[in-house]
Formats: sequence, C-alpha cells, structure tokens
Amino acid sequence: DDINIKEFNISTYRDNIGYVSQDVFLFNDTIRNNLKWIVQEDVNDEKIWDALKLSNSVEFIDELPKKLDTIVGERGVQLSGGQRQRLSLARTFLKKPKILILDEATSSLDSLSEKEIQNTIEKLRQTENITFIIIAHRLSTIKNADNILVLDKGKIAQEGNFEELVSMKDCKFNVMLNSQIIK
Repeated sequence: DDINIKEFNISTYRDNIGYVSQDVFLFNDTIRNNLKWIVQEDVNDEKIWDALKLSNSVEFIDELPKKLDTIVGERGVQLSGGQRQRLSLARTFLKKPKILILDEATSSLDSLSEKEIQNTIEKLRQTENITFIIIAHRLSTIKNADNILVLDKGKIAQEGNFEELVSMKDCKFNVMLNSQIIK
C-alpha cells in the first residue's frame, strides 16, 4: 500500500503475515489448542469451525470421537499428512493475515483435497483483501495466479500469468508444465 517497510512496527508487520509450509508442526495437544496458539485474540469454537470449513477439515474432525478435543500426538502423528496440512491452513485462516505465504502447502494433499483448497484460496482471493504468495512445483496449484515468477538458479527466468507463460514456446515454464502432464 505504498508504505515503506521500514516504517512498520516489526511486530505489527509479522501479525499480518500467515505462513503455511509443507512441513507442518503440531504439538502433542488437542486440535483446538493446536489451532488457537498462533492467534493473539481469544478464539471461540465458532471461529475455529469456520476456519476448519475453509481448510476442508470439518469432515475428518467430525469423525473423531472427541472432535476438537482430540489429542493429535507428537507432531500430529495421529493424523495423516493431508489432515495435518489442512489443520495448518485452518490455523493460518484463524489469524486472518493480509499476506498469506503458501510454501508447497498442498504438496501432501491428494488431488481432490488440493482442488478444494484451491477453490478456497480462489474464494478468499475474491472476497477478502489477502495477498497470496504461493511457492509451488505442482503447476496446477498456481493456475489462477495473477502473476507467476518462474525461477531458475535463483533468478527470474519468466514472468506472467498462466496463459501468457503457456503461450511462450520453449521456455522453462513449458518444460516444467510438459513434465507434469500425463501422456
């Protein structure tokens, strides 16, 4: 918003950033406490369930005998990789960041769950004032991005939206895209 980053209070700046990595860390505690620990304000169950809906987590949590009070085990060992990833997304949605960094955030999800998360991201993109920074090797994850930067050896090799990059023949983006298409 045309404000120099040096003018921000670093704590305020960090409060406005959400980060979801491919390596999810969960405490040996309840689902509820694993979701709430990152949020500064008091969070009620209604807000938790709203975040769980956005992350496509409600169905698997509803099947657990203790629901939000289920202990997930050390590093979430009682849950699948996809379930842990969706909880990490829900935790970040609770924070309501202005900038959301997704670092291979859908890498451990099956194709259906990934598509549902992409739909959620698209819905948030249209209804909320959130800037998404998506780091991905799976190009289906970035298909709806406004701007894509293709990196090669730490430098920007190409830039554009999905359609623009697809139209560039013999470029790094197309090499990556062709390697992911099942023939």
